[in-house]
Amino acid sequence: MVMPDDGHADRLAFETARLELARLRVDPTQRTIAIEQALRLGAHTLGVERVGFWTLSPSGEELVCERSYTRSTNDVGGGDVLRCAQVPRYLAALQARRVIAAHDALTDPATADLAAPYLEPLGVTSMLDAPVFQAGALIGVVCHEHVGPPRTWTTSELHFAGAVADLLAMVLEQGDRLRAQEQLRQRLSRVVGVNQLGALEQLARSVAHDFANVVLAVELVASQLAGGGRERGRAEDLELSKSLRACAELGGSLVGQLRRFGARAETARRMPLAAIVDRLAPIVRTLIREVATLQLAIDLPPGAETTVAVEHVEQVVLNLCLNARDAITAPGTIVVRARADGDRLVIEVSDDGCGMTAEIVARIWEPYFTTKPHGNGIGLATVRAIVDDAHGQIDVDSRPGLGTTFTVHLPRA
Repeated sequence: MVMPDDGHADRLAFETARLELARLRVDPTQRTIAIEQALRLGAHTLGVERVGFWTLSPSGEELVCERSYTRSTNDVGGGDVLRCAQVPRYLAALQARRVIAAHDALTDPATADLAAPYLEPLGVTSMLDAPVFQAGALIGVVCHEHVGPPRTWTTSELHFAGAVADLLAMVLEQGDRLRAQEQLRQRLSRVVGVNQLGALEQLARSVAHDFANVVLAVELVASQLAGGGRERGRAEDLELSKSLRACAELGGSLVGQLRRFGARAETARRMPLAAIVDRLAPIVRTLIREVATLQLAIDLPPGAETTVAVEHVEQVVLNLCLNARDAITAPGTIVVRARADGDRLVIEVSDDGCGMTAEIVARIWEPYFTTKPHGNGIGLATVRAIVDDAHGQIDVDSRPGLGTTFTVHLPRA
C-alpha cells in the first residue's frame, strides 16, 4: 500500500527537490561527482539513512554498489557486491516495476531475497528502489534504504525516487556518448594524420629523385673543374672543386634521408635489433653530446629480429633519442633499453629532462604539432606512423620535471 501525500507542504518540498535534481550540473566527464550529488540529495530529501547506486556487472552475474551515501556520517562509499543468483525475485521485480516500494523490506516478496545477505546485517527495514534502464535494458538500480521502524512510502516519494533514477540514466547515457565521440575524433585525427604523412612520403620520393639529378650534375662540374679545361690547376679552381664536392656530399646525405623517409611502405632488409641499436649508438652520441650522455641496456636473445625494416627501426630510435635530447635543459642522461617480451620486442627510450604535461602528451602524435621554437612536428608523427603500420604499440609516461619514457612494442620476426 502506498500512502497519499501529506498535503501541500509535502508536495512543495518534493517539487523543490526535483527542481534541484534538474539543476544538477550533469558533466559526463565527472560521472562520479554527478552520481554522488544525486545520492546525497536523495538521502536528505527522503530522510533515509543510505542511498546507493548499484550496477549490473558486465557478466550480468553480480550487482555492484558503484557509489553509496550515508546520511548520518556524511560518508561516501561503495564496493559492496551481491550475486544475482542470490536475489532472483528482486531482479525480476526491477525488470517489471517503475519503482519498488517495500514498506517492510524483510517480508516484501520483491525484496525478501535481500534480507539475509544485505538488509539484516545493515538494519534496513524499508526500501524504495528505482531501476535504471539504458537502451531498454536494465543496467542498475538506485536504492533508498530506511533504518528504524518500517516506513510507508508516499506517492511523492515514489515519484522522486523515479526522478533520481532518470537523472542517473541521463548521466550514464551522456557519458557513453561523450566517450564514443572522443573515440571517433581520435580515429578521424589518426586518419587525417596518416593521410598527411602519406602526402609527405610522396613528396619525399619526388624531391629525392629530382635532388639526386642535381647532385649528379654538381659532381660532374666538380670533376671538370678539377681535371680539365685551359685553366686547369689554378688554386681558385681547386678550392671551388672542394667546395662543390662538399656540397655534393651534403646533398647526398639529404637525399639519403629523404629516401629513407619515403621508403616506409617499401619492403626492406632486417637485422637483429641489438645490431641496429649498436650501429646507431655512435651517431646518437655525436648528436646529443652537448647536452646528454647515452646509456644502453640491451637484454635480447641472440639474433632477435623485429618484422620492421632496419631503416624504420633506425627512424624510430633516432627520432625518440633526438626528442629526448630536446627535452633536456641541463646535462642529463638518455637511456635506450631493448628486451624481448613474448612475441614482441620492446624498445624504451628514457630521459631525465623537463617532462610533459598531460595536455601536451595528448597532442604529441599530431603531425606538425611542436613545442620547440625550431621544430617541425614531424619526428614523433613519423614514429607513430611506423609503429601503427607495423601493428605495434607505443606508450608514453611523462610528468613535468620528472622526465619521459617512450615504450615501443614491435612484432617479433
